[in-house]
Amino acid sequence: MKKSLLWFAYFLVYTTPIQLFFCFWVYSFLFSAEYSLLSFSTSEFMDLTFLKPIKAWFYSWFWNDFLDLVWSLPAAIMVTLKLIINTWLGFWLLPIAKRLNG
Repeated sequence: MKKSLLWFAYFLVYTTPIQLFFCFWVYSFLFSAEYSLLSFSTSEFMDLTFLKPIKAWFYSWFWNDFLDLVWSLPAAIMVTLKLIINTWLGFWLLPIAKRLNG
């Protein structure tokens, strides 16, 4: 359990650059004249990218009303919050996990 907590903390910290890339990718759509911060939903983002088959696969496995709710939220706000929370959680857990293992 102690090693898995350390691995999880490192995973959260090391995936920050990937999340930054994803965040910039979403914001690149917002710089066009068609979308604003609140009007560009996660569902629209997935429809405009190669992630459309993944969206269809999720709809075959999960509760459709829940997915409609989650993917109707603004994409830019969601990826920014995910980036901030995951990075903060990783840096917060890292010293705790090292102290438990050490």
